[in-house]
Amino acid sequence: MRRFFVFPGPRGPIALVVVLAAVAALALSACGGSNGITVKARFTDVADLAPDAPVMMADVRIGKVDSIALDHDQALVTMTIDRSARVPVGVIARARRTSLLGERIIDLLVPRSLPATAPLLRDGATIHDTVVRPDLEDLVNSGNAAVGPIAAGEVATLVDEGAKGFGSSGANIRTLLTNLHDIVHAYAGRTGDIEAVVGSLNQLNTTLASHAPQQGRSVVNTQKALASLRRQMPVLKAAVVQLDRLSVGGASILRAHSDEMSHFFRQVRQIVGEIHSQQSDLTGILKYAPLHDRNTQMIEYEEFNQVLQDFVICGLNDDPSDPARRCVGNGSGG
Repeated sequence: MRRFFVFPGPRGPIALVVVLAAVAALALSACGGSNGITVKARFTDVADLAPDAPVMMADVRIGKVDSIALDHDQALVTMTIDRSARVPVGVIARARRTSLLGERIIDLLVPRSLPATAPLLRDGATIHDTVVRPDLEDLVNSGNAAVGPIAAGEVATLVDEGAKGFGSSGANIRTLLTNLHDIVHAYAGRTGDIEAVVGSLNQLNTTLASHAPQQGRSVVNTQKALASLRRQMPVLKAAVVQLDRLSVGGASILRAHSDEMSHFFRQVRQIVGEIHSQQSDLTGILKYAPLHDRNTQMIEYEEFNQVLQDFVICGLNDDPSDPARRCVGNGSGG
């Protein structure tokens, strides 16, 4: 028969706290003292796993997490496990959540292929097989566990039966579920297309990743260009202002001399019209002008030749006694 001692006065609560603290210390020492072994495991990611998180096996707590440290690019988790749990070598350490919003724990899984005669983990051993179950998988598993046993007909029946509680919304909810079923069925029929799209996106990401250095340089060059434009902004602004002033001045000049310009263009139009009306005459001039120039040259040449014959050859070199040098009969008077 157990006996409970109650201390009179204010000492009772203090003594109770002391007793509870002693019990907690004994419980912790049961895992971390002579009855516990220390093992380590490396994980690629432990998320929000914290020290003192429970270590479970077959949904039974057999230890706790002592510390978490960074070992290169992995998380090194040190655990204390109750020796009486008889954890075999080859066990798998899995980091997971207890529920969708629960805490993250270390779960030890014994593979079915592991023989019953496998040796036990020793103090200071390292668990090499580790797994990190993502939260999304937990969500999917929780949803399957909750919705999986319920058939579509049962859901429809529940909706019809609950129509009284929802008033006139029961038929709408049933229609919504029917539409949802059609949408899911349509997506199921386009699985190949969805996989092709995902594959194309993966190929695009791979291509972009292979050209990441060039894209980085392009971004850097763009940044430099923007910085240069930012530095030249005052000059560009001043140029725009000057162009605006120039346009205002040009417009004022055009307005002031619009009458003169109109008169000038009218005269140009008349000249062009007259040239167009005399186009055939101009064509003839352009056609016969080269001939006229050539004939003029030939006449000048013949006149020069005649002068040369009459004055130079016959006048200065005339010898009547020489038939080759006399000018008689050639039109000279000698």
